[in-house]
Amino acid sequence: MSNSFTKARSRLLLDNPFFGTLALKLTPKEDSTQPTGYTDGNVLGYNPKWFEKLSTQQRVGFIAHEIMHVVYMHIFRREKRHAKKWNVAADYVINWNLVHDCRMILPDGALIDEQYKGMTTEHVYNLLPEMEDEDGNTISWDDLPDDPGNCGGCKDSETPSNTSRNPEQKWTIDINQAYEAAKMAGKLPGGLSKIIADIIKPKVNWKSVLIKFLTNTAKNDYSWVKPNRRFIARDMYLPSLYSERLECIVVAVDTSGSISDEELQVFASETSAILASMDPEKIEFLQCDTEINQHDTYTRESLPLKVEFKGRGGTDFAPVWKYIEEEKITPKACIYLTDLYPYDWGEKPPYPVLWISTTSVTDVPFGDVTQIKV
Repeated sequence: MSNSFTKARSRLLLDNPFFGTLALKLTPKEDSTQPTGYTDGNVLGYNPKWFEKLSTQQRVGFIAHEIMHVVYMHIFRREKRHAKKWNVAADYVINWNLVHDCRMILPDGALIDEQYKGMTTEHVYNLLPEMEDEDGNTISWDDLPDDPGNCGGCKDSETPSNTSRNPEQKWTIDINQAYEAAKMAGKLPGGLSKIIADIIKPKVNWKSVLIKFLTNTAKNDYSWVKPNRRFIARDMYLPSLYSERLECIVVAVDTSGSISDEELQVFASETSAILASMDPEKIEFLQCDTEINQHDTYTRESLPLKVEFKGRGGTDFAPVWKYIEEEKITPKACIYLTDLYPYDWGEKPPYPVLWISTTSVTDVPFGDVTQIKV
């Protein structure tokens, strides 16, 4: 690790402890095979000759840029997407935030475009036009330089993690801790504070919503199985209050064409929050547009969830009720994440339904509605 890298990281730790704290979680690595730099979630690699040519502020900006790849979980979210195109999309998302919300200086040539402001990386990826050369000829993404954004990127991990914990789970914990520490120190930029809060915190207080919703369905009854010892001592044999653990919940997700990539990512995040806060025995997770496209079963041990969404057709709620009946699933309740624009609601099922809507629609033929802002 060069002296200039150490100084830049120390500067980041003093001025922006959120980034500095997370930078300490990555192992610096000089790597002359790379044109600029990268992170794989374990290593922060950089070309020493390229790094030395940067100003002090640009060095700080580069390290913060790599940290944001980790914060946004870009390493884990790429899946089967084209690596170079994914990095370009990620750069557009990251750089706008760093320049406009954190007032940072990035290396020359950094990709910044206001049209992508506020979008998810998946959304930007889908919107990116074909690349062209100076003569207007289409260029394959494979033919582009390794780092067209000149800020460093992210790539699949080639180094083992130094912890047995799932790397996504590890980083979620680290990001939370860095966020809280920077907030307490009063050194978390306002724009960044909202971005990080949106990433690490669910949109809905599920514990509150579900407890209220399930009050009439969860069993809180008196059982004669385990008598209350306080009353036995007073020669009174009264039952103890017995509270049954929440059993099966169905979470249905609308994967129709009217649902954006950002909304789908929020739906995945909210499902994780349900598992974490309520710890049901299991969640039967159904993806549906006009048909059931995917069925997964999740427990708390499944966290953090890694969901690949399928669908993007029309919107029909009836297949969910039919599938639950045919598969003999007996849910305590069904939570349906949707924009509430179906062409068929289907018949009212024999279990409670809670609609989580991304729109202002509240008029439903059955069930309760809770709105969520995306």
